[in-house]
Amino acid sequence: MKMDLTTDWFYKYPADSFSISYNFTNDISTGDTLASCTASIYDSSNNDKTASMISSTSVTTPRVSFTISSGTGGETYSVKLLGETVAARKFTHYLTCDVFGVLVLNNKLGDVNANSYVTLDQANNYIRDKYGHNNVWDTLSTEGKKRVLIEATNDMDSFNYVGEKYYDSQKLQFPRDDNEKVSGDCATPFTENSFLNANLYSTTYGKIQANYWKYGTCHITAGTPIYDIRQITSSSATNGMVTMLDDFTATPNANTDFIIFAPLDKEIQDAQCEQTLYIIKNTSIESLQDYKSIGAESVKIGDTSIKFREGGSSTKTAVSSTTRKLLSRWIKRAFTILRA
Repeated sequence: MKMDLTTDWFYKYPADSFSISYNFTNDISTGDTLASCTASIYDSSNNDKTASMISSTSVTTPRVSFTISSGTGGETYSVKLLGETVAARKFTHYLTCDVFGVLVLNNKLGDVNANSYVTLDQANNYIRDKYGHNNVWDTLSTEGKKRVLIEATNDMDSFNYVGEKYYDSQKLQFPRDDNEKVSGDCATPFTENSFLNANLYSTTYGKIQANYWKYGTCHITAGTPIYDIRQITSSSATNGMVTMLDDFTATPNANTDFIIFAPLDKEIQDAQCEQTLYIIKNTSIESLQDYKSIGAESVKIGDTSIKFREGGSSTKTAVSSTTRKLLSRWIKRAFTILRA
């Protein structure tokens, strides 16, 4: 039987647990009813995973319902439904279940694997504080939120920004070469996740406040534990101690050199949150390239106006006007120079 992707395919994350209902109406003859159904599930190597993933199977003709849970991220499973009617007719259907892997949201500045400018908590706080809890954002799963945040980061990185990336090897456009930073040697007391440095605080009242470096990133550039990159979770205004979200792979010492990047400007982080909401609200818009292919010179979708480049083969990424405005002081502007 040909699979109908609207009913025979579904996805979940490993932690999800929910009920699936399947309708046998098209199989059952008039006057007959569905008497029983067994549900089993197999991984891509044909190993039976029914005991750990399927429970609470029940039949209310013409439907069978069951609960699916657990699963391994990145694995595709085949669900087999074997139904039998009162008239002893048997029908087999197969469903495909993709279990999405768990994403790691990485906002370590300058990291080659960074994929976001904000943490999930920062995004939650910004969106809920500005727009309230009655928002489509709160209907998304944790994994869904992370995926949209990463997509928003990619949209932001489509711009041509002033200056240069701080590291040629860094994945994202920020931090730029003008990002505030401090470099030096670690000072005692050392722990597995903290150290001191006199340049990380100031005796001038209010100049460097408590948690000034929070959400910044520490790179160990020499000594032990060289090449470690950690996000900063707190910083002291009185002695320059910075504490990492995760332990270093080894305890720093007096021969350990570091670079600490200050957190990104709040407007950059806010821009990612605004673009995230824009993506969620516009998930069903048609492809911009479709408009160009039929001869359109420009198109306006929501609050975003896009003009297609004459003779160009591609369109500019759809970025909300709010996001663009927040990023405006970093976006490189094009100027036309006329010769006298």
